Amino acid sequence: MEDLSTFTPPGGTPHGARDDASRPAPSDAGPVLLDGRRLARERAPGLAARATEIARRRGRPPRLLLVAFAGPDGRSPSAELKLRACAAAGIDVAPLVLPADATTDDIRRTIGDALAVDPKPDAVFVEFPFPDGVDGDAVMATVPESLDVDVMTPGRVSRYLDDAEGPPPLTVAAALALLDRYGVSVAGLDGIVIAEPSPFAEMFRAALARRGARMGPLVPPTAADLAERARAARLVVVAAARPGLVDSATLAPGTVAIDSGYYNPGGRGDIDTAGGTAHLAALAPVPGGLGPMTVSMLLERTIEFAAPPQASPRIVP
Repeated sequence: MEDLSTFTPPGGTPHGARDDASRPAPSDAGPVLLDGRRLARERAPGLAARATEIARRRGRPPRLLLVAFAGPDGRSPSAELKLRACAAAGIDVAPLVLPADATTDDIRRTIGDALAVDPKPDAVFVEFPFPDGVDGDAVMATVPESLDVDVMTPGRVSRYLDDAEGPPPLTVAAALALLDRYGVSVAGLDGIVIAEPSPFAEMFRAALARRGARMGPLVPPTAADLAERARAARLVVVAAARPGLVDSATLAPGTVAIDSGYYNPGGRGDIDTAGGTAHLAALAPVPGGLGPMTVSMLLERTIEFAAPPQASPRIVP
């Protein structure tokens, strides 16, 4: 695996890099808001137009197999959000919402059965987190690598981490799109990702290193010196699935903060912003930051998987 601590992209210029004078700085107006809702709305008409064109050319719309897991009330609000977004974009969806007590064999069998039904999906998306006790690797082994829209199968993960080949996971792509849209460079910043060790966390770290950030090792959510390490960084990504884990007041002035906390009943992010955010350079909040843009990237990538080569240009966020 490549050393990402001092990664320099080909040609020596990090993607989106700007000189230090143009780097966002805290101001009385507060941080640059990495507004995922706004960017998702901006991208929606173009995505719908592309899906319509694909349906016209091949006689059927892009099709997504969506695998999700219900909460105690039998619902999956995050899946419902994706279903609405797909419908608005003209993407056909085969939803599989399994109960919270689904086993590994249950999930594998359900996915296998769905893949055998016509029309076949162009892409497969499996929501995290899995139910307790489920073997995630065994589940993902059921998904053909060619349909893995979220970079969760071993081959896609390995090519991204080891060979810098292919797109990153959808949430990581969402973060990069937000940084680009709002003109926030991470080049030269000392960065950390606070998360349990996982391929997703390593890919998030790798993606930012490839943008020129000086990324340190993953920081586990249980680290005794978590607050100190977060304050020492100038780029902080929190993807720990622990609402309120990091107090915004402990982050240093000028920090770019990216909250990757996913849906929970209280709708809280991993960064507790009650301590204030005016001192930050940029913030991707929960809600309204990565979440809407992750859905937007899911739409785009499903369309890309369905499109014949060079059928339509990729949307640049």
